[in-house]
Amino acid sequence: MKGTMFLDSKFYLLFCVVVFHCCLLDFTSSYSLSAVSAGQGNTATVANGGNLTVSWHLSSVLDGPYGVNAKDEVRVYCFPSGTNIIRSSTLASDHIDQWNIAQVLSGSNNVLTSNGTMSIGPFVNMRVPCQLLFWKSLGTRLVPYPPDNPFQVYVGGGAAEPLQGHLSLTSDPTEMQITWVSGDVSDHNPAVWYVMASQPDSSAVMEQAGATTYAAGDMCGDKASQVAGRYFRDPGTIYTARMHSLAPSTRYNYWYGTENVTNGLSPPYWFISPKPTTGNTGAARIVATGDMGAWGGGYPFSPVSQSPVPRVISGVSTLNAAKTVDLFAVYGDLSYAGGKGYVWERYFYRMQPLATIVPFHVAVGNHEYDYKPVLVDHKDASGLTRPYFPAWGGSFNHSSSYGECGVPTAKRFFMPQSPGSNSVFWYSHNVANVHMVYISTEHDLSPGSVQARWLRQDLAAVDKKKQPWTVVSGHRPMYNNEARQNDSDLPVQMQLRQSVGPVLAEFGVHLFVGGHYHNYVRTCSLNSSGECVTSGGTTHITVGTAGADLSAKSVSKSCSGQVCSH
Repeated sequence: MKGTMFLDSKFYLLFCVVVFHCCLLDFTSSYSLSAVSAGQGNTATVANGGNLTVSWHLSSVLDGPYGVNAKDEVRVYCFPSGTNIIRSSTLASDHIDQWNIAQVLSGSNNVLTSNGTMSIGPFVNMRVPCQLLFWKSLGTRLVPYPPDNPFQVYVGGGAAEPLQGHLSLTSDPTEMQITWVSGDVSDHNPAVWYVMASQPDSSAVMEQAGATTYAAGDMCGDKASQVAGRYFRDPGTIYTARMHSLAPSTRYNYWYGTENVTNGLSPPYWFISPKPTTGNTGAARIVATGDMGAWGGGYPFSPVSQSPVPRVISGVSTLNAAKTVDLFAVYGDLSYAGGKGYVWERYFYRMQPLATIVPFHVAVGNHEYDYKPVLVDHKDASGLTRPYFPAWGGSFNHSSSYGECGVPTAKRFFMPQSPGSNSVFWYSHNVANVHMVYISTEHDLSPGSVQARWLRQDLAAVDKKKQPWTVVSGHRPMYNNEARQNDSDLPVQMQLRQSVGPVLAEFGVHLFVGGHYHNYVRTCSLNSSGECVTSGGTTHITVGTAGADLSAKSVSKSCSGQVCSH
């Protein structure tokens, strides 16, 4: 076809089951030029987020259980750089994806009787090559074929490619900051370049980026501390740069990364600078959700092809194109990585199309922070040496984060800071005429606690003439009609009502937004006693509907008493 080029790269899997009876499988990876830059021998290169089409045919079909059957798999590995995949003691369990041949089988008894193809992916650039291995079912065992020649997949532009870009606001409404990940290119002056969209790119301003990262030893034990293809992996170098002196409500173009390094610069993106927070601010447009997830995480999600996450992102992007969205906020349970480093990579791959044009803020949920203390005198990302285990119990006493203890979240997100705030755990900022407050429901909020004192000080300092609206948010809700008397979440809700509810009432907070429950729930305006009121009061909304499977508990789709759910 004129104007289109297709490249094929093949490898052959030869496995013998009995003497003189062999099956020859021809795995062919086919790509358009836009999806692959090279392919030869048993290697291929696919763009970040691209798929491989794997096809095969049989030169001799075997009958019975040793033919190609429903239990055979193609597995994907992305081991840390330098690992000999075949000699790895974790080969049988350290894959990050698997595709079952049953998806493409035809004929009787689940034995392949014709050529088959299936799409494998998407592949995400994690700064190391990935490998494919075919696993053959031999009775009750799965055995890799060939055991000494995995198919190599090189993803994207390599380690220097700047990826996972996401914007965030600062405490200064004339600023915007961008965070991204690549290999360590600190010696090549990583930076962001930005310019008003009405001006030529040649007049762009450059701002240098700062760098950070984290190691397995920063985690708090469990799976998150295990260095393996499936668990802890080098997160790359995390760069953040601030764009200063922005005119309000103005479109800017920007790009980031490193010049003079192959594949070192991002594509151009754009954003609308923040609205002023004084004077004629205009109305704030904020999209809020929670409990999102990625594929391959520690929670049961729909298949990647059916996940609502892409639709959420597409919907917000469409809304932003029609009328600017000032902020996209996810209130906890972000990736559900569960100690699996590769899931964070996939999560940011998903978020980048939206997060590079709309500021992306988060609250910390139990799946980011909760952990069992196993190390002595080891501070977690919030500065504590032990997680919050209150005497009254509740659902804190388990390892929802599998040892992450907030480290990836705190290192990957840079949120606005003010006196007394604590990284990504509790902080506040203004968006036009709204004061936004984020609390950690995974930390102590009882009267007199560090976080409770900060919350009172922050709300007391709000200038109601400039920000007449106040929104407080956290992962766990105070009101939800899914909680039952035997539910370990119910004591948490009751304690939040007693400790935080009166503070919301005292300072006239209009809205509390949470997640945790995978449904939409809305209350009437409630006073500090939990009674519906016709004036004043705080409305509570649960928005845990961004991607994780909806809660199985039966809830009414109508209003009853204080609560409405959908």
